[in-house]
Amino acid sequence: MSDLVVVYGLVVAFGFGTSDFLSKGLLEEIGLYRTTIYVLGISGAFVLLPSFLLGFPGPLSLYDFGILALIASSSFMGFLLMYRGYSKGNLSVVSPTVNSFPVYSVVLSIVALKVAIWGPVLLALIGVIAGILLVSTKISMLSNGAGGRLTPGVPDALVAALFFAVAFTLIGYADETIGYALPIVSARLGGCLVGLAVGLPLGQTVSRIGGEAMRRVLAMSILEASALMCFNLALVSSSIAGLPIVTTLAGMGVVFTVGFAKLIRKEPIELNRGVGIAVLVASVAALLYLTS
Repeated sequence: MSDLVVVYGLVVAFGFGTSDFLSKGLLEEIGLYRTTIYVLGISGAFVLLPSFLLGFPGPLSLYDFGILALIASSSFMGFLLMYRGYSKGNLSVVSPTVNSFPVYSVVLSIVALKVAIWGPVLLALIGVIAGILLVSTKISMLSNGAGGRLTPGVPDALVAALFFAVAFTLIGYADETIGYALPIVSARLGGCLVGLAVGLPLGQTVSRIGGEAMRRVLAMSILEASALMCFNLALVSSSIAGLPIVTTLAGMGVVFTVGFAKLIRKEPIELNRGVGIAVLVASVAALLYLTS
């Protein structure tokens, strides 16, 4: 397996992590539903033409349509719950919780898709997951006597992580059985259509936006589309065998989110988060060596 998979995975992490950081201000300006629909729709438009450069799909069965529908539904629910969590809680806590999805994804890849992972590579992946968990944990918030209650936004983020794990695992499966184009189109444009089908009958509106809000949407959409294309390119390079690696590395988006929170929002980084970043760097270096 080429170390190009690891490089693609890091690009995926940067795209998703930076987009997450940018979303906080957008949610405050245009709200949860419009943020979800606009980001899914516009990132879907950006990914549409490049995705078909990877090949056109053949005839689809009813089963294939079902898989694509599940990808679309899981993607919409993942984004909706993620942004709901961001609107309720602290970005530096909620975003890392969302990025715990590799824990679910690796298990799904091994159990459901029967993906075989070489022992040392699995240990390196466990190291990445451990680093994500360390970066995701804010010790001061765990020890402030909050009565055992979860931090606001974290319950939404935990469920969002599960939906993202299902979506990414299904994309990996559908890439093998359907082709590389339709799964990622379904993850964005399909997710947008699911959101419209669910939201509009419930009285949600998607009014026009402009100015700074639209510029932020465009930036987030470019990041999301680039990350999703790199996710697919990683699978093109490795087949489904690379799915656990690229999904695990995607969870490293938390490093970029927390890093921007430190640099721009001046949030302090606790010792365990610094240790987590060191563990991540060492584990990624091991992955690069083991997969080269």
